Amino acid sequence: MKKVEAFGLQTIPKIKQGDNLAEIIAKAAQQEIGGLLKNDVVVLTSKIVSKAQGRLRRMADVVPGQKALYISRKTGKDPVWLQMIFDQGDKILAIVPLKGVVEKHILSASEDTAVAGELVEHEQALCVTLGADGRPHTCDAGIDGSNHEKGVVSLLPENPDQAAKDIRMELQKLTGKELAVILADTEIIPFGTMDFALGSSGIDPVSKQFGQKDIYGKPKFGGIDLVAHELCASSALVFGQTGAGIPVAIIRGCDYQINETANVSNTMLAGPGFENTIKQTLIATSYTKPFLKRLLLKTVARFV
Repeated sequence: MKKVEAFGLQTIPKIKQGDNLAEIIAKAAQQEIGGLLKNDVVVLTSKIVSKAQGRLRRMADVVPGQKALYISRKTGKDPVWLQMIFDQGDKILAIVPLKGVVEKHILSASEDTAVAGELVEHEQALCVTLGADGRPHTCDAGIDGSNHEKGVVSLLPENPDQAAKDIRMELQKLTGKELAVILADTEIIPFGTMDFALGSSGIDPVSKQFGQKDIYGKPKFGGIDLVAHELCASSALVFGQTGAGIPVAIIRGCDYQINETANVSNTMLAGPGFENTIKQTLIATSYTKPFLKRLLLKTVARFV
């Protein structure tokens, strides 16, 4: 029998700037699952890494510029939020309005339609962005206000791959076990959300089995499995997305390839020209002219 297990660590305290995440994780793992084992994969939500790094921002301190104010008038998106995206150095590739078809889907997926409606009314739209490091994000450059006090948001961690490596090296010193570490972040995909890998260390994020023979001996068109993303999606089953308060998962039993150099940045990000590819994909998959207009690509092009 082949088995892969996911353990959500429930004794992780609220993280604050300067906390040693490796020490906290090692202690919680010892208390809850008898410690970490060789080849365990430690998956952290990017948010606790941001908190430990002090990557927080108060919205009251943000002054919207001309570009943010212009796009806000056209889309209804909070200009402060737009300004934080620009301050990150991100480009907005498209703006997807929430009213209409998207709103109907959100309401149908919520147990409290009144609250869901209020959130849609407040947000108005979501920005598809591309970071200066080449990372695409489907939701406002990864800026996140959930599970923070009112008026405070977290920015994505600085250099997620290096952060994953630092945590991994410290964990291996503390435990004496060879491990892999992945940082997970939630992205929006058609009809819902999933957790994806933002940074990694000690694991080959992508399998290299393209063209290998299937059970009938034929070369298979496939096998480029996004292993790091798959592990993050699995971890999300124990993280929860609202008030669960579980920011670390331990994946045990996964037969992954150990790799000391491959990470998300150098393995899973596209090269030059990706920005235009994303825009063309958005256009090609919009299907109808009315929806294409609602993507507001022209509004973005006006200033970006």
